[in-house]
Amino acid sequence: MSLTDTVGKCAAIATIGTFFAPVLICRDIIKNKSTKNVDPTPFVGGMAMSILMIKNGLLMNDPNIIPVNIFGFILNLIYFLVFYFFTADSKPLFSMLTKATLFTGVLWGYSTIEDEKLIEYRFGVILTVLMLTLIGAPLFSLNDIIKNKDASMLPFPMIASGTFVGFLWLIYGLLIDNIFIKVQNIVSVILCLIQLGLIFKYPKPESKKLD
Repeated sequence: MSLTDTVGKCAAIATIGTFFAPVLICRDIIKNKSTKNVDPTPFVGGMAMSILMIKNGLLMNDPNIIPVNIFGFILNLIYFLVFYFFTADSKPLFSMLTKATLFTGVLWGYSTIEDEKLIEYRFGVILTVLMLTLIGAPLFSLNDIIKNKDASMLPFPMIASGTFVGFLWLIYGLLIDNIFIKVQNIVSVILCLIQLGLIFKYPKPESKKLD
């Protein structure tokens, strides 16, 4: 097995591992019987991105991408159902799901009618923007985090695991010289490191009391 194949397999396995990070969040939801202070965006966005990444894997004919994202979709669906079961108001949740479903359907449809010579590049650009938006979404609340000096809303398990996996996919992207994989993971690692910095600078209130 070549170095590229080895790194690709390791990145795929590590990605599967990150899919289990939200288990800790769901555990707290079940324990508290509440979704208070939990953002469902990662679950809904995770399902949408998994579907689009499957399509991207088909376009690239990359065997490391497709099975990983099928598994990711199934797990994110489970997390979504846990959130749905314990949320006090499901209307915003289903509104988000509807928009994500329509958007995903439009992009999948677009990928079937675009010129075969252009689709891989253009679809890659679209996925890069979407992925980085999803990863950086928690930073939209940056002002509140700094103002309240509380970064407890940031999902540490997902961010920490995302940083590690980002490094692996970055190495894989460098080995296969794929510009989209390289750009996606350079920026994603930077975004994750920023969020980790905020988590350590502004820990949960409980952690502050113990210090």
